[in-house]
Amino acid sequence: MAPRRPIAPALAQQLASVLLPTGYRGPAFLVFDNFRSILRYNNSTAYALAVGLLADGYAGRAGVEQPWPKDDPPLNSTAQITELQQRLTDKGFDVGGIDGVLGAQTRQGIRAFQRSQQLPQDGYASTSLLARLRAA
Repeated sequence: MAPRRPIAPALAQQLASVLLPTGYRGPAFLVFDNFRSILRYNNSTAYALAVGLLADGYAGRAGVEQPWPKDDPPLNSTAQITELQQRLTDKGFDVGGIDGVLGAQTRQGIRAFQRSQQLPQDGYASTSLLARLRAA
């Protein structure tokens, strides 16, 4: 998927990251320093993404074009995330501790597991990922 518009020269000098909030099958966002600034205010990826999309809308830019996948929902309870962390840890993947929080270290552990299973390494904590861990 190519960018919808050229990258502004000022952004070309900034560190960019690709954000895949719903895994490799959903929309991809190229985020820059402003996104990280929003995260310092409220350390929620969903919040920072919403603020960025709202700002883009006010500037007259198009919204999300790639549909969000609906057949593989994210884990959304502390119990599910705790189970995911426990199963990853039991299989030797470092999640930085079992605390029920889906943070950076848990996502790194997910990516390591995905790599070991020859899956796309998107760090997406989904119901299908948990089912795969239960079956492994």
